[in-house]
Amino acid sequence: MPSDDNAAWRCTVCGYVHRGAEAPEFCPVCGAARADFEAHEDAPAAHGVQDARRWRCMDCGYVYEGDEPPEFCPVCGAGRDRFEPVKEAAAPGGAASGELRVVILGAGIAGVSAAEAVREASPLSSIKVVAGESRLPYYRLNLTRYLAGEIAGDALPIHPESWYIEKRIGLVLGGEATGISTPDQTVTLADGSDIAFDRLILALGSHPFVPPIPGAQQEGVATLRTAADAEKILRRTEETRSCVCIGGGILGLEIAGALAKRGVDVTVLESHSWLMPRQLNRDAGGVLESHIGDLGVKLRKNARTLEIRDGDDGKEVALQDGETLSCGLVILATGVRPNTYLARKAGLEVNRGILVDNHLRTSAPGIYAAGDVAEHNGVVYGVWGPSQYQGSIAGLNAVGVQTPFGGLPRSNALKVLGLDMLSIGQFEPEDGSFIVVQEQDGSAFRHFVFHDGRMVGAILLSDASAGPFVKKAVEDGRDFSGVLSKGATCAAVLESLT
Repeated sequence: MPSDDNAAWRCTVCGYVHRGAEAPEFCPVCGAARADFEAHEDAPAAHGVQDARRWRCMDCGYVYEGDEPPEFCPVCGAGRDRFEPVKEAAAPGGAASGELRVVILGAGIAGVSAAEAVREASPLSSIKVVAGESRLPYYRLNLTRYLAGEIAGDALPIHPESWYIEKRIGLVLGGEATGISTPDQTVTLADGSDIAFDRLILALGSHPFVPPIPGAQQEGVATLRTAADAEKILRRTEETRSCVCIGGGILGLEIAGALAKRGVDVTVLESHSWLMPRQLNRDAGGVLESHIGDLGVKLRKNARTLEIRDGDDGKEVALQDGETLSCGLVILATGVRPNTYLARKAGLEVNRGILVDNHLRTSAPGIYAAGDVAEHNGVVYGVWGPSQYQGSIAGLNAVGVQTPFGGLPRSNALKVLGLDMLSIGQFEPEDGSFIVVQEQDGSAFRHFVFHDGRMVGAILLSDASAGPFVKKAVEDGRDFSGVLSKGATCAAVLESLT
């Protein structure tokens, strides 16, 4: 079995290839366990037409590597019959001759995935990745696991430094881009130097949204976006054992669970009457509330923050209902905003994110965008999976391998504090013409919504193993009239799915 840092391991569930001394603890794309990885050897570089060991999902464009297509697309849940063999010509012109200079701004998962795709498709192109932080690119989604003490800091990097050297990918660590000249095709850095490019990929990510709460900018109030933020929070928790986390979304709950695991007294403030109302109905929110309570996390619902101020023992969070909570640390987990400043300054078309077409091209020739900063068909995804996927597609298109991005379905397949969750489609009925089938057994919660006999939405908590089948049923508009006519139970629905 491979044992060096450049060994490759393929997830047998979704085809993701991980490089490192050993397989990861879990697949960052589909969540499969380490046992689902197998040793992988890269196929030799092909010339001309690629072989048929790559399969593209015709619904979302995801590309899978294997002798045959997967049973379900791990991105959108489409069935095996929705895959077609990939037989694309090798990258033409500049990419083949090594004349393309590819510059990538941003070293999150979108930027690194773009660099991986460029190097695989175009061995002779030059690649330069400008990273705003002074450390190797790392898995940002693992920061809460780092906070919890589940992994050490040295487990965060996506690749070791030797990988970038071997792949001839230039890393500009701590590089701050201050301007983009589209006519000159150059990027200007804070030190005054310029980097010329033939193709530019903007993977600039996002920054934490800090609401206009008085006192939100003072010492003792933190956000979590970078490894440095995580280290700052850990240092603070060595001095104090109490924390108020403002925001009950995915990040806020993960932060709270991580700190509770370290013995910190954590209270989450949620402004709605139940947790994650965009993904869960009230009943499912109650299941999640019970789960976080078992982990030692306190919850205040309908809690709106009026002010953060200094107190006798640290900080005080004043609520609009007149209550005041004392703590040593306040963490804001109130969403993110795309880093669009450079693009706006350069004259690119920007809405909430940088506008891109189906090949992730921006309004400027030769410039692409991917990840949190990109807006495709009105959607800014802002989550890890689509960012990795978009980065790969932007990298391929940048060097001439035409690969469309068809968008991803509006679904949330996540793991919240160890609780598997799938939320998809219209999970709240509009009126009496909708049929709801729901049941709860401890922490296991199942909720299916039907209209005109067809499944239009679903929520699964705790056991989401049927998630791919549910996603496919919703997206295909599968007819369940026969099951519903017999007075359907969740067990009957699941049995008909699998």
